Parts: sequence; C-alpha cells; structure tokens
Amino acid sequence: MMSRGSLAPVTIVGGSATGLFTAERLARAGRSVTVLEGADRWDPERRTLIVTRRMHDLLGEVGSRSIVNEINRFELLTDGRVETVELDRPDLVIERSTLLRGLAEQAEATGVDLRMGCRVRALTSAVDGARLEVGCNGTTEELRATIVVAADGTFSTVARDAGWPPLSTVPLIQAIIRLPSDLPQDTARVWFRPDDTSYFYWLIPESSEKAAIGLIGEDRVKTRQCLERFLDREGFEPLEFQAALIPRYTQWIAPYRRLGVADIYLVGDAAAHVKVTTVGGIVTGFRGALGVAETILQGSQSGLFRRLRLELDWHRLLRQSLGRFSQDDYGVLLDVLTPRVKKVLRADTRDEPGRVLFRLSLAQPRLLLLALRTLVLSSVRPSTS
Repeated sequence: MMSRGSLAPVTIVGGSATGLFTAERLARAGRSVTVLEGADRWDPERRTLIVTRRMHDLLGEVGSRSIVNEINRFELLTDGRVETVELDRPDLVIERSTLLRGLAEQAEATGVDLRMGCRVRALTSAVDGARLEVGCNGTTEELRATIVVAADGTFSTVARDAGWPPLSTVPLIQAIIRLPSDLPQDTARVWFRPDDTSYFYWLIPESSEKAAIGLIGEDRVKTRQCLERFLDREGFEPLEFQAALIPRYTQWIAPYRRLGVADIYLVGDAAAHVKVTTVGGIVTGFRGALGVAETILQGSQSGLFRRLRLELDWHRLLRQSLGRFSQDDYGVLLDVLTPRVKKVLRADTRDEPGRVLFRLSLAQPRLLLLALRTLVLSSVRPSTS
C-alpha cells in the first residue's frame, strides 16, 4: 500500500538529472523534499549527450540552456553505401553538467533542500520508516524517511538495499575527435558494422570544432579495442576517451516497493528506464520521474508508467531484431529507405517506436518482413557483439 498521498517529506538519493527533476516536480506541488548528492560539486568535465526534441518540451528554458548543437540530419552508412535522413525537428546535443546545474538551480528555487557531499551508504528498515546511513562531508549521519526515491544510478545503493536485483549493463565507449572537414556541424553519422558490434558506431558533432564518436558493445575491453581499430581505419585521431556502463533494459522493473513502512521508488538509470536500441535514457528517465512524482502526490500508481513500459518494450523488441542483422540485412535496410519511409522518419521520433514502426510498415511492408525474419532466425543464428 502506497503512502496514500500523504504530505510526508520526500528524500531523494542522488542529484542526477532525473532525481533533480523529480524533486522540482514534488516541491512545486508543495512537498518538502531533500536531495542527497554524494559529489561535492557537479561534474566539471564536459560530456555531451544527444536527445530528441522531447527533452525541450519537458524542460523548457532549463533544457534550452544546455543545448550546444542541433542535428538536422543523419547519414547512415553500411558496406560502402550512404543514405541520408532529414529531420523535421532537430535532435539536440546537450552538455550534461550544464543541464545538472540548471536543474539544481530550478529545484532549489522551488524550495528543495539540496545537500552536496552527502552519500548514502546503506538503507535499512526501521519501525518508523527507512533508516539511511549517510556519509556527509567527513561525518556520518543517520537519517529517517518514510518516502525515498532512488536516483543514484545504475549501481543504486538504495535499490540494492531495498531488495531489487542488480541490473544488467552494456559498455559505452566514445572518443572526442576533431570534426571531420567533410561533415557539416548539423549532421550526424551512423555506421552499421555487425561484424564489430550488434549496435552501431556513431559520430555526433558537439560544435564546429569537435565531435564524439563511439559505440556500444557487450564486453568492455573488446568494445574499446573495436573503437580503436575503427578510429585507425577511418583516420580519426582521439583527443580523449570517455566510458560508462549503461543499464540494459531487459524487462519492466516495478519502480515501487515497500521496505517495512517506508515507500521506496526508482527513477532514471536505477530503474533501467533506458531505450535499449540507443541506450539513451534522458527523455525516458524524465518520463519515469513524472510517473513517480504523480504516484507520490496522488497516492496511487500513475498511468504514465503504462505508456513508458510499452515504449521500452517496443525498443527491446526492435533491439532483438537489429541485434540479429547481418551486413546483407543492413544493405536491404538502406534499399527500402524510399521517400515515403524517409518522410515517416523525418516527422516521427524514436520516443514512440510502436507508432513509428506501424507507420513504417504501412509505408514499406518489406521493413516489417525484414524485422520478422530476423526475429524468427534469432533462435538459430547467434548474435555478434
């Protein structure tokens, strides 16, 4: 039984983007909210992410301040061939630490108590709620809470101690390079090389001078080796490398459970609210955060979770199909990128894969047949990584 929409204070563990977004939503509705963030300051390193325009729709001005570039088209490359897909609404390249600072300022402006340098070490059940052991600026404190939101990432301490199983992860590795002279700043490239990875290589311009190029794999060491070989083969000189382990969405995880008399919630990476096709989790994380905030405020499960679950399941199904694509399959994929198909891809975003796949199947039935064939063959043909 949830906390019945009571006015109990909320403790959010982790000053991640989704944690701060959840905090702001709750505080704006009149709740008392404390955010415990282990870092002493926001990550000073420049780290960019590419997101759909939906982020701007959700965040408004705070999101706009973090935008460093806009992508108006994608070049898709496989086996020496290239196809270009234009976008009606540009994708956004955002700078992570700028986004975090903006979300933190917005949260504090609504009354959120943001405590930096406070890392939750353990969560246990107590008679009057949950007991949090917190290392805070060199001292150890014990805090109590009846509502706790875990926004502390893929390896969440709160999720672990509340009884959720550990998440499966995939390595993401990218390098920062100088922007190639033949690539416009508003154009991203995607290479499909199934012999290297069942995902893809990407090149995303960050500015008129630099770009991020990387891939997702299955094994951290092999993924780094694949990227280094690719950089050498394509003639790109890495200026620096960046790496992370990203949660892999394998099935829907209920983002709520009880720990004694306390309500515990998950948001963002802690809940694996990540599109498994691209391992992007900003927009889906914010949508999950909206669901958690609504659930806490109304005291019953938000209907927003149903739509998010459906979307993430569609991404999982699409990833299962793409993960079995051969080089020839990708050649067929480029063959069927007719003007009608490109029109669908121009207008719709990857945030609604079910809708997009339905419209694509109407525009080009061969796409549906290709996807179904690879899914059927998945039981007999091993995937590559």
